[in-house]
Amino acid sequence: MTELSEKTFQNNQKDLLKGAAANLFGFIIRLGARLPFLFVVALLYGKEIFGQYLFAVTSVETLTAIILFGFKRSLFHFLNDDVHRSDMTGVYNTALAALMVCLGIGAAVIIPIYLWKDFLFQLFPGEMAKGVFILLPAAIIYALAEILLTATRAARKMRYEVTAKSIVEPYVLLIFSAGLFFLNYVEDGLFIAYWVMNISIFIYAVYAFGKIYKKDIRVWRGFSWDKAKSMIVFSAPTAAYDLIMVLTLRIDIYFLAAIVSPSALGIYGIALQVVTIVKKIRQSFDPILEPVISQTVKQSNIQNVSKELSQVSYWIFSIQALIFTLLIFYGDTLLRMFDISGGNADLTLLVLIAAIMVQGSFGLSELIFLYKKPSINPILSLMILGLHAGLCYFLTKEYGILGAASSLFISYSITEFLRLVLVKYFFNAFPLRATILKPIALSAVLAGFLWLLSSFTDLQSAPGLFFGIVGGILVYFLSFFIIAQRQEKVILLRKLSIKKS
Repeated sequence: MTELSEKTFQNNQKDLLKGAAANLFGFIIRLGARLPFLFVVALLYGKEIFGQYLFAVTSVETLTAIILFGFKRSLFHFLNDDVHRSDMTGVYNTALAALMVCLGIGAAVIIPIYLWKDFLFQLFPGEMAKGVFILLPAAIIYALAEILLTATRAARKMRYEVTAKSIVEPYVLLIFSAGLFFLNYVEDGLFIAYWVMNISIFIYAVYAFGKIYKKDIRVWRGFSWDKAKSMIVFSAPTAAYDLIMVLTLRIDIYFLAAIVSPSALGIYGIALQVVTIVKKIRQSFDPILEPVISQTVKQSNIQNVSKELSQVSYWIFSIQALIFTLLIFYGDTLLRMFDISGGNADLTLLVLIAAIMVQGSFGLSELIFLYKKPSINPILSLMILGLHAGLCYFLTKEYGILGAASSLFISYSITEFLRLVLVKYFFNAFPLRATILKPIALSAVLAGFLWLLSSFTDLQSAPGLFFGIVGGILVYFLSFFIIAQRQEKVILLRKLSIKKS
């Protein structure tokens, strides 16, 4: 790389780490609400009502993916053009155009669903389908909030997304779900809380958008059909890909809703909530990773993009491997806290986490296709969706929730393997380096520590939990620091407010 491109690479790495650190901090704050929320749904509402709620929320997430039409990521392609021209009024108008397109899509999809709602009751039990119609319109509100927050990220301002997703979303849901239960809204409390949460996020997103795009640049230039058409044409492959990915991630819930009891679906849903801890590691990088990679693709070559992605993959895998190793020893104990035991629940949890690790740590190459060959992602994912649907149906009927988790792991593994092969074929690049294997060695050190500790105390006892988790994290990060690259050590020391002597 040239000196300039090397400087750009270093700046991008700093932005990625700062943005990810902000989002990880937000995730830790969110975790303070997520765990109590799990206690609320598991111990107050019960697994059956949570199963109905989970199916309804899954339907909303699927519809949101349709309404967003890929703009959450592809919109940067147009916003970056405006930013490059220093045309902040253009950014404002691009965001408004995306909002109007999403509103049109939302109306076109939701109205027919309500007109033909009897069809849904034929596919799923009545108690499952009823919750869907309570929550479905919330998808429009959530999609509009996502567009507004995407516009704030285009300015590389992460704090608004962090606040919305890490404070407003989880804490409003927690407070209202708990409060409504004690006000005797046992049947509908979770559904009402979800509505309040979405309205709150939208109001905050409007506020954040107004803070970034001041009054003097909010000049409406009129709706341009040509611009809307170009946005739709460019985003169509990404929209298809996002929808396929949502279906791939959630088709297990659709099959489980049709095959197993609401209570069994509730157990699976609680396991998914725990898995979110691992999933959010990758998602903590996404808000800053997407605009950075979009810009790098335009200004540099694929080898530089590959280098940036391989570094981020290593960071993600390092954190995910720590959590996975700890849950090998403590997963069953964690699930028992939520009144879940037996029935392969602990094994289901580990398989789900393994699937998310494969997708999160080894799936960043999707961004290369997103900005260079956007048609590849949906084609590949559509093929995998068919495989996953078949596997999920047969494995779920045979093994229940463990079968659904296993199908997800197999599908993700094949997807990311093929995607890496295609990156090598089309671009002669490979967005992974040998450093990706380091977390495996770190996990082996951690597992050895916990195995040795088990010789002195019961890991499930209070001392075993404390020394195992706290000591295990310290051992893992000490090992990470020892083998970390020089730049990473400097950043870690700065974050810990420790200056090198």
